[in-house]
Amino acid sequence: MEIQQFENLDLDAQACLTWREGVHLAYRSKGEFYMSLYRLSNFYVELTYHTCCDGVIEANCFECEDQLQFYLEQINISCLFRMNDSI
Repeated sequence: MEIQQFENLDLDAQACLTWREGVHLAYRSKGEFYMSLYRLSNFYVELTYHTCCDGVIEANCFECEDQLQFYLEQINISCLFRMNDSI
């Protein structure tokens, strides 16, 4: 599936397709929202949920890896440095 085809689907179809065929990569939260990142075909999909509501409220798709920065900032690699120190 191409990103343009995905964008033309309604929100329910986008969420179902993402859950069914996407590869889950990460979570993040911002205020009253939490987001779940998936890789689908040759693009990324971020599904947004409100903490008080059940279900997806928005699906954002993108190809530019610059938008992954929010997720990369959450990765803690300090244990890798401790492993190198003990070698």
